[in-house]
Amino acid sequence: MDEDKKPDRDYSKESFETVKRLYDEFSRARLLEYIELVNNPKKLFWLNFLSGLAKGLGLTIGTAIVLTLLFKLTQHIIALNIPYITVWVSEWIAQVSDLLHTGR
Repeated sequence: MDEDKKPDRDYSKESFETVKRLYDEFSRARLLEYIELVNNPKKLFWLNFLSGLAKGLGLTIGTAIVLTLLFKLTQHIIALNIPYITVWVSEWIAQVSDLLHTGR
């Protein structure tokens, strides 16, 4: 009859494993660092400020590069002197210039 008895569950070992798993997950999620950051408003402010500054600078530099490439491509197309494309690009540039001068 003793063989039919199930062994007792080791709740201390199960609890330890559960706590260890939760600790590992919190460590991976960096939850403690987030809580420290939220509790320090000055650090949170400066971190967000510098992040926004970097994003704005990156956007400005990226836009400048794209517009420069577009300008150079347009110059190259005009230099090729293809009749239909040159007329279309010239008219488009004139329309953009008119819009800028009228302030729309």
